[in-house]
Amino acid sequence: MTPTDPLVVEAMAFAVRAHGSQTRKDGRTPYVVHPMAVLRLLVTGLGVTRPEILATAALHDVLEDTPTPAEALEKAFGPVVLAWVRSLTLPPEAHGEGVPLAVKTRYLLEELETQPWEALLVKVCDRWDNLMDMGAAPWGPSRREGFRQQTVEWVEAVERRRARSPEPPELTEPLARGLAGLKGALRSSSG
Repeated sequence: MTPTDPLVVEAMAFAVRAHGSQTRKDGRTPYVVHPMAVLRLLVTGLGVTRPEILATAALHDVLEDTPTPAEALEKAFGPVVLAWVRSLTLPPEAHGEGVPLAVKTRYLLEELETQPWEALLVKVCDRWDNLMDMGAAPWGPSRREGFRQQTVEWVEAVERRRARSPEPPELTEPLARGLAGLKGALRSSSG
């Protein structure tokens, strides 16, 4: 299987249609650049080729940030991809500009304990890309530091979970490399 697998190609096209004219926080960059960057990190940075994981990467923000119904994802991509995307989707009470960072952090840490490892791998690359893109976001220093600290707490929680209940062997190397890349992005984003 490769990133050109029909499931992955359809997920990329679906994400482009679903995100439509949305933009990133800079107000200029098409939003779909982000899920495609997450997909790229998985493929080129971590060597992931499993179509369901790559489709999840392309679709990871569709339920959270668009009016797309879950049924449409299930019909197009099946129950596994839908379950992984759902596990990456924050509920309205934990998402949006007005939600305190502490609320979102609490939710991310609670969900981490039950998320499938495949979804966690996508989340690692999601955080990694967001950190690399943080310079373009119109955030003040305290918001940037809050996001960094939230990511530090999340990485520590992932590592505790790995120590208690390790991921499947086929995900060990990609997850280790992904966490190393995320930690590197954390170091680069400080100061």
